[in-house]
Amino acid sequence: MEINYLLEGSGENTIVFIHGLSDNLYYWQRLSFELSKDYKVLSYDLRGHGSSPYAPFTMDDLADDLHDLLLSLDIAKASLVGLSLGGNLALLFALKYPQMVEKLVIMSSFSQVDNNLRLKFEEFKTAIEKSYEDFYDVIIEYVLPEDILNENREALEFYKKEAAMSANPKAIENGIDIGVDFYVTDKLKCLNHPALILAGRDDEITHIDLSWILNENIENSQLIIFENTKHNLLIKRNMAEIIKILREFL
Repeated sequence: MEINYLLEGSGENTIVFIHGLSDNLYYWQRLSFELSKDYKVLSYDLRGHGSSPYAPFTMDDLADDLHDLLLSLDIAKASLVGLSLGGNLALLFALKYPQMVEKLVIMSSFSQVDNNLRLKFEEFKTAIEKSYEDFYDVIIEYVLPEDILNENREALEFYKKEAAMSANPKAIENGIDIGVDFYVTDKLKCLNHPALILAGRDDEITHIDLSWILNENIENSQLIIFENTKHNLLIKRNMAEIIKILREFL
């Protein structure tokens, strides 16, 4: 695979940012700007996202893509920070290649699918089969809190039109399909890496109960919950606290 990536900073330790479904490496721009002052920071586009070309994928394929990317960049070990689908991938990668992982930060993610999440996946798949715009209109209501939605309607509409020009609906549908079948809860006890789990109290996609499952099954883990926050944790009012938390943990 050809993988589009951005490597910043020159610290001794490496952080890898893994974005979620339908996003790209620029999702992490604010965090990578801050953390690249002290760390080597790698952000990249998953298959079919951003500027990485699409080829059908399983979760194992995505884990192997990351493995090969790290090897090609001579990165032997890194801390992984993953959001949503990126959090799934970080968990699987740590299980599959434990020697290459220093620490884990899992954001708005899950190790198994509950009934609520299954219904959301069905809703997202129905929407993306129509168009990217339909998918965007559905998911944005679950991603951002109401006050931010109301304050930024015009900007969000502009972003939707811009994103639609480069979005790959097949890749998004593929990501939904592998998410529905994702289950690693029974393997989490094998993880020996320090893990930080971040979740939004009002997340309607990955309900807070799924974060508690992660916390209860990963032995060396801590859970931090952000109030007045849905699926997207990186909203303006959380940013300074998240940067502080990541610096202390990593």
